[in-house]
Amino acid sequence: MSVSSAAKDLPEIWIKPRTTARLHILRAHGSSKAVIIRRKPSKCVHIISWDTKSDALEYGSWFSGRIYSERCDLSWDGHWMVYLAMGSGGDTWNGICAPPWLRTVADVPNMGTWAGGGFFPDARTLRSNDNWCHDRSLSEFSKSKKFPFSIEHMESGGEVFPILSHRLERDGWKREGDFGEDQNISLKHSSYSKLCVDDPGWSWQPSPKHPVLRMYYRGYLVHGYTFEFRLEDSDILDPEVDWATWDAKGDLLVARVGSIQRYTLAGLKNGSPVFSIDFEHLSPPTKDAQSE
Repeated sequence: MSVSSAAKDLPEIWIKPRTTARLHILRAHGSSKAVIIRRKPSKCVHIISWDTKSDALEYGSWFSGRIYSERCDLSWDGHWMVYLAMGSGGDTWNGICAPPWLRTVADVPNMGTWAGGGFFPDARTLRSNDNWCHDRSLSEFSKSKKFPFSIEHMESGGEVFPILSHRLERDGWKREGDFGEDQNISLKHSSYSKLCVDDPGWSWQPSPKHPVLRMYYRGYLVHGYTFEFRLEDSDILDPEVDWATWDAKGDLLVARVGSIQRYTLAGLKNGSPVFSIDFEHLSPPTKDAQSE
């Protein structure tokens, strides 16, 4: 099948402007804490904390700008978040905050959107993916008494995958082979698009009782880096899913078309989430949205 033919077969939600919020779920490796990064409108971000044990939600910062979700991460206890941000004026920085509030406890400038963000390989370490700007790195805060972890500078550069790949592997995802081939495609609503052909993806099965969760990189499409999720022997997940992940206790967390769901193993068998909430009704404060 040619690239042009393949593009015609792509789900509409991947290739047309969105009317619903885009959601990304960060899950803590060692606790039931999670963070939802909600984007709507396109240059407005809202941060929501989610305890997936009690399903308690805490609504935090509204931010006028962009948070690069795939380059963010939560500490193992969920108390800290590292992120790359671009403000409304175009400045970029790497920050560490206590979600759901984006007000930084430590931050340094970043050179554009190259590199940026970081990940927690273990409970006592943060690796920052800073692109050195004026010789500044989050690692300069390594000995700060504010944080219960050390901070190391990564010599990785890159954009999404140097961080996301580490995060996925740490959580339990297994890469099934080399990335598929990126090919240029023409899409009506995008000036730059690439389709990833025949990506083998990642797989994750937390226990023998769990079905295999699969994730595929589909390319850089209208809304940026695009992934598809599937669940073995189930039709619960479809192309409308923005993100899916197992939490630390083995429940499936799903974000799609502006809402989130949580499924236990029993819920997966009957196709019913034990918790679901729609965030489409949320809107920024009446004054200009600002981080707190």
